[in-house]
Amino acid sequence: MVEGLSSYGPNPSRPTFVQEADSKDPNGVLSGWKLNRSPCAWYGVTCSFGRVTQLDLTGGNLVGVISFDPLTSLDMLSSLKLSSNLFTVNSTSLLHLPYALQFLELSSAGLVGVVPKNFFSKNPNLVYVNLSHNNLTGFLPDDLLSNSDKLQTLDLSYNNFTGSISGLKIENSCNSLSQLDLSGNYLVDSIPPSLSNCTNLKTLNLSANMLTGEIPRSFGELSGLQRLDLSHNHLTGWIPSELTNACSSLLELKLSFNNISGSILSPSPLVLCCNFLICPTIISQHKLPQWFDPPELGKLENLEQLIAWYNGLEGRIPPELGKCSNLKDLILNNNHLTGEIPVELFSCSNLEWISLTSNRITGKIPQEFGLLSRLVVLQLGNNTLSGEIPTELSNCSSLVWLDLGSNRLIGEIPPRLGRQLGAKALGVIPSGNTLVFVRNVGNSCQGVGGLLEFAGIRPERFMQVPTLKTCDFTRLYTGPVLSLFTQYQTLEYLDLSYNELRGKIPDEMGEMIALQVLVLAHNQLSGEIPPSLGQLKNLGVFDASHNRLQGQIPDSFSMLSFLVQIDLSYNELTGEIPQRGQLSTLPASQYSHNPGLCGVPLTDCHGGNGQATSSPTVDGGRGGRKNAASSWANSIVLGILISVASLCILIVWAVAMRVKHKEAEEVKMLNSLQASHAATTWKIDKERSH
Repeated sequence: MVEGLSSYGPNPSRPTFVQEADSKDPNGVLSGWKLNRSPCAWYGVTCSFGRVTQLDLTGGNLVGVISFDPLTSLDMLSSLKLSSNLFTVNSTSLLHLPYALQFLELSSAGLVGVVPKNFFSKNPNLVYVNLSHNNLTGFLPDDLLSNSDKLQTLDLSYNNFTGSISGLKIENSCNSLSQLDLSGNYLVDSIPPSLSNCTNLKTLNLSANMLTGEIPRSFGELSGLQRLDLSHNHLTGWIPSELTNACSSLLELKLSFNNISGSILSPSPLVLCCNFLICPTIISQHKLPQWFDPPELGKLENLEQLIAWYNGLEGRIPPELGKCSNLKDLILNNNHLTGEIPVELFSCSNLEWISLTSNRITGKIPQEFGLLSRLVVLQLGNNTLSGEIPTELSNCSSLVWLDLGSNRLIGEIPPRLGRQLGAKALGVIPSGNTLVFVRNVGNSCQGVGGLLEFAGIRPERFMQVPTLKTCDFTRLYTGPVLSLFTQYQTLEYLDLSYNELRGKIPDEMGEMIALQVLVLAHNQLSGEIPPSLGQLKNLGVFDASHNRLQGQIPDSFSMLSFLVQIDLSYNELTGEIPQRGQLSTLPASQYSHNPGLCGVPLTDCHGGNGQATSSPTVDGGRGGRKNAASSWANSIVLGILISVASLCILIVWAVAMRVKHKEAEEVKMLNSLQASHAATTWKIDKERSH
C-alpha cells in the first residue's frame, strides 16, 4: 500500500505517481507524507480497516507530471480527487487506474490528449467521472459509453473536443446515467437521438458548442429530465411538442442563442410546464411571443428566473409577472421594451436581481422598489425614466448594485441613498452562475458599464455580445458572487451619470464604505466634493466629470489606495491637486478644463508650467529672403506632396495600431475569462480581473 503512494527515494514525501522532474509542493500539503508515519495519517488519505480507500488532494496547487501506474497496487481505492492542481496528465494514464475506482475527479488538473476508446471498459466500476476544464482534444469515440453500465455522472465540459457526436452509440448501457455535461467544446453536427435511451437522465448540458439540426423529438421520452441546456449552438427548427412529456419533472430549459424559428402559439405546450425554474429564452420574432403574454405568464407559479436579454423584445413588461411569487431574477436588458414599470411587479417580494437596462422604458422610478428588501442588483440605466430618485431606495437593505445612469432623472441625490441600516448578506446572485462586470474605459459608450450573467458561454462567444463589439477599451471582471463585504452590505456600485441631477454630492456617501464604483458624470451637480468620500477605502472608479463642482479636491483623496480611474474634468475646481497618494500619478486629461486647478500632473501652482518655448533664429538678410522667394513654388509643391504622403502613412498606421490594440484588448479580456470557474474577486485594484 505504501509503495502505491510514496517513494522510498531521496524525497519520501513525494507521491510515486508524481514524477521527480519539476515536481513542486509550494503549499507543503505533502510535508507530512513520511515513511515513519502510517499512510492513513497522511494528508488527503482516507483508510478503511487499514487499507487506502480515498485520495483527495484537491486544490493543493501541486506541480508535476502524473502517471497513475503506481496506484494500481491500491486495490481498495474507490475515490481519486486531484482537481485544481497544476499537473500534467497524459490521457493514456486513464487506462491505468485501480480496478475498484468509483469516483474520479480530475477537473482543472492539467489533463491532455484524447479520451481512450476503451476508457470505461478498462474502468467498469466508475460511477462518477469529472474531467472538465482540461485540454482534452480530438473526437469523442462513438462507443465511449458502450461499457458504462454503472456510470451516473459524466462531465467533459470545457475541453477542446471537436467533431461530430451524431453517431454516438448509446443503447442500454447508460441506464444508470443521470448527468451528462459536454458543454463548452467544439462539437458539431446534430444531437444524437440515441441519448433518449438514457432513461434515467436528469441533467443534459450540450450548451456552448456548434451543434446544428433540430431538437430530437425523442427527448420527450426522457420523462425524468429536470434540466436541459442546449443554449449557444446553431440549432434550427421548431421546439418539439414531445417535450411536454417531460413537463412533470422539467425544472430548467435553456434554448437561447440558437436559430430556432416559428412562433410559439398560445396555449404553448411549454407553458404547461409550470415547474420551470428558468424560463425558456427562445424568442426569434422580435416581439413578445404568446407564451410571454398574459395570462399565460402568470401560470408559471414556480418561475424563479426569467432571462431574455439581447432578444429584440418589444412591448410592455407584462403585469402578470406579479403572480410569479417565486421570481428572483428578471433579466430583460438590451431589448426594445416600452411603457412604465408595472406596479404589480413589486408583489414578487423574493426579487434579487432586476435588469431592465437599455430599453425604452418611461415614467418614474416606482417608490415601491423600497419594498424589495432582498433586492441586490437593480439596473435601470439607458432608458427614458424621469422624475426624482425615490428616497425609498434606501430601504433596499441588501442593495449592492444600483445603475440609474443615462436617463432623464432630475432633483437632488437622496442623502439616505448610502444608508442601509440593518442590512444582511444574501449570498450568491444568481446561484451557481458566474457574473461579468463589463467596464467601459473609453468614451465610445455612455456610463461605466454593466453586469451580465456569464454561464455556459465560451469566452470567444462572449466577445460577440454587442456591448463588447461597440464599446472600445472595455475591461471585464468575473466572479461567481457579488458582495465580498457582507459585514457592511452597502452599495458597491452606483451609477447616476448622464442625468439632470442638481444640488450637492451628499456627505452621507462617505458612509458607503464598500463602494468600489461611483459614477456621477454628466449632471449639473454643484458645490464642493465632500471630504467624507476619502473614507471610501475600496473605491476603484470615481467619475464626477462634466458637472459644476467647485472648491478643492479634498486632501482625504490621497488615502484612496485602490483608485485606478478618476475623472474630474470639465468642472470649476480650484487649488492644488493633492500630491500624496495616487492622484498626481494619473493622466492630466482626468483633471482638464478646470481653469483654477494646478499641480502635478497639471501646471505648477507656483508659477510656470514647466514647458519651455523657443523660436528658431532666422537670418534676416536680403539674400535669404530672395532665395526663399525664388524657390517658393517648388517648396509649396514639395510640401503638399510630403503632407499627402505623411497623411496616408499616418492613416494606415493609425488603423493598424487600432486593430492591433483592439486585438490585444480582446486577448486580455479572453484571458480574464479563462479561469472564470475559479474563485475570483471584484476588487478593481491595479486593473486586476482575477
